[in-house]
Amino acid sequence: MTLLSGTVQASPPLLSLLSSTSSPALSPLFIAVTDSSSPNSVIATINDNQQVEKAGSRITIPKNPAQGSIADQVIHIQSPDLRSTYIQAGCSQTAFRRSLKGKERDDMMVPLGVELPWIGMQVKKLSRRELSFEVGVVDSRGREGVIRCSSYKTDPSIHPHRSPPLVHLPLSVLSSESSSELTPWRHIELNLSSLIPLFQSLARKYEEEEEKGTGSRKKRKTEIQLPNGGFRSVSYVRIYANCRIRRIWFSSEGEKTLESMGRGVRDEWALYASQNIPSL
Repeated sequence: MTLLSGTVQASPPLLSLLSSTSSPALSPLFIAVTDSSSPNSVIATINDNQQVEKAGSRITIPKNPAQGSIADQVIHIQSPDLRSTYIQAGCSQTAFRRSLKGKERDDMMVPLGVELPWIGMQVKKLSRRELSFEVGVVDSRGREGVIRCSSYKTDPSIHPHRSPPLVHLPLSVLSSESSSELTPWRHIELNLSSLIPLFQSLARKYEEEEEKGTGSRKKRKTEIQLPNGGFRSVSYVRIYANCRIRRIWFSSEGEKTLESMGRGVRDEWALYASQNIPSL
């Protein structure tokens, strides 16, 4: 059971999962999770030229838009604790199967089942704060893994005994305070199909670095559970603090898919700067 299996545009294959300019900006596919113990854990839909103050998390509109801000409403996600605040669409296939064994609830989340191998997003890092996102992927044999990308990572790593196993990759996103940037907004695209082999290659490196003494039976069991081979689908997408999001989408060929679209679609995907009017 999946939410979006087969739900794509006919030619070329493209699926928009989130558009902050839509109404509502955060569709019913998403849940928003904040830390109730922190007043600075905030998820809000605001214009990009607005700011969220730390004290009491109030939203203010400066006289002049910040350099590089865009003329659109966006989804603002912030928190002192990155992992406690996020938006998520779909759910882990592993968690879904586990929940079916228990008492099924009406509000139980379901895997997305998106069968397009490229994920793209338009994201803006909040000042010097770190950000992170993760995508659940299912291989051609139904084995699930999680690909997490974080701006604070420096080297790729794997957690092979986690359920589902997780590959953690560095994400290079420049600080929005850099004076050399034209815009702090980033257009990120990942070929998920090309990342699935990392579960096996990083696991081999992980085992080589482990102390001797691990039984071969346990190793074989771990390798069988790790994703490998072809891409089947995406089970979920989770975007952690601290960032602003304008759009998340899936496509068959990444940037090539967008370039083949009509001008109207390309204009919709473009990032237009907010007008900067000098104060009197």
